[in-house]
Amino acid sequence: MTEIVKLAKVGRSRNSASQEKPKPLKVRKRPKRHNWPSFTTQTVAMPLVAELMRDTMPPTSPGPNAILESGVLAFRREVSGEPLVLLISKRRSKKWGIPKGRAEPHLSLHENAAKEAFEEAGVIGYIGPSSVGMYRAAKSATNSPTKRIIEVWVYLLEVTETLPDWPEKEKRTARWVSCEVAARQLREPVLTHLCHRLAQS
Repeated sequence: MTEIVKLAKVGRSRNSASQEKPKPLKVRKRPKRHNWPSFTTQTVAMPLVAELMRDTMPPTSPGPNAILESGVLAFRREVSGEPLVLLISKRRSKKWGIPKGRAEPHLSLHENAAKEAFEEAGVIGYIGPSSVGMYRAAKSATNSPTKRIIEVWVYLLEVTETLPDWPEKEKRTARWVSCEVAARQLREPVLTHLCHRLAQS
């Protein structure tokens, strides 16, 4: 537990010749906050990214009433060269998805996507600086029957390190699967297409 020590206030009595004794120090304990490891986003030019982005328009502003998000199709390669895709469980359903989250104004979309990969799955690696796909989906609002439209720009992330601990470890399950399995589990056609293309790379 982290201990916070506050300095005691020293007051004076009305009699200037005498001083009150300092009150004993108060020690207050509070739950320890986890210091997550810092990480930097490393971009790298990937031949597959260059090929896929030919058919992808660069992100501008989201469509009408859409919330802009970015995410990653994270993968790693086995010793045999076979790529495996990272899937994470969604928080409000039993479906599988990719790490993604609302765009933050102080980050570029690919930096935001890399941050989401770290927070939701504990993975770090090289990310392509250009988007390889975009899709729109309806997302249920928390504690409300209203659905919002999200616009998700997808980036490729080649994982180089998997951390033993990360912010949302207790909230989600992560697993590595083949491109074929990922293509079946990810229901968005754009993600399915990316998985098939990754299998051929």
